[in-house]
Amino acid sequence: MDKKQINKAVRDYLAATAMSMFRYEGLPDNVRPEDLERMLLENGELIFTKWNDEFYIFQFTGTGKQNYLGEWNSYQVNNPYINCNHVFTDRDAVRIRNTDNSVSLSGMLDMYSELLSESYITLNMSDVNARLSFLISAGDNATKTSAELFLKQVYDGKQGIIGSQPLLDSLSVNPLADHKDFQSVIQLNKFYYSDFFQKIGLTNLYNNVHDRISATETQFTATSIYPFVDNMKKNREAAVERINKLFGLNVSVEFTSSWDYRIMNGENLSGKDFKGSTEEQAGRPEETENEDNK
Repeated sequence: MDKKQINKAVRDYLAATAMSMFRYEGLPDNVRPEDLERMLLENGELIFTKWNDEFYIFQFTGTGKQNYLGEWNSYQVNNPYINCNHVFTDRDAVRIRNTDNSVSLSGMLDMYSELLSESYITLNMSDVNARLSFLISAGDNATKTSAELFLKQVYDGKQGIIGSQPLLDSLSVNPLADHKDFQSVIQLNKFYYSDFFQKIGLTNLYNNVHDRISATETQFTATSIYPFVDNMKKNREAAVERINKLFGLNVSVEFTSSWDYRIMNGENLSGKDFKGSTEEQAGRPEETENEDNK
């Protein structure tokens, strides 16, 4: 796989993980939850409306008049597939935002897929270079071609062979540094994943230094990752409420289990005090300190 393919594979995985954050009940058959989430995460906002007696979600272009904040009061939709070229308003459409300021996750997905792709490529190169302890230099094209074939055989996991003595004599080699320590690259790769998961509200206590993670560290990590996903949930709940009121539906939205249970022992984020649940799961601070002193 080349870098572009690796980047796409990683981005698709990260996007699929983020898209599984919310579950919906009561959506019309024509509006699939996965399509709604994909459009919100990639574009930051959309509208939910009815066209020719069918419910749809559309990307749109702001039009009409602007308020003092510069926001448009109408939504231009041009969808030739269903022959929809129409201007919707808040009277016949509901604007759904990913966050308060319609921030998408597209930039974040691009950034982390790039960082992770680089770490995978570095790890792969380190793995391949561990098979060689020298750098090859060639003085002519024939020698260069033979050396490239030799390196390809090594890369493919085969025993590299250069069969011609004149070609072998024309090669020169230089020693390389040791490439067999992969630990730092592996740790960097794990850190990138952990950092992404935390940004989308999944507690992933990456620990590169200590043997244990204290209750204080657990509580700080958990509380610091909640605001962004809570904001996403708040906007979806507000939009669902308006949809139900405008179209007479009974749609609901909640976190899926991975987010809803997180570190709260099954309690929703709007539930009881967070601190007690954290200490129960992570261990009380004094107990953790005693363990560290053993």
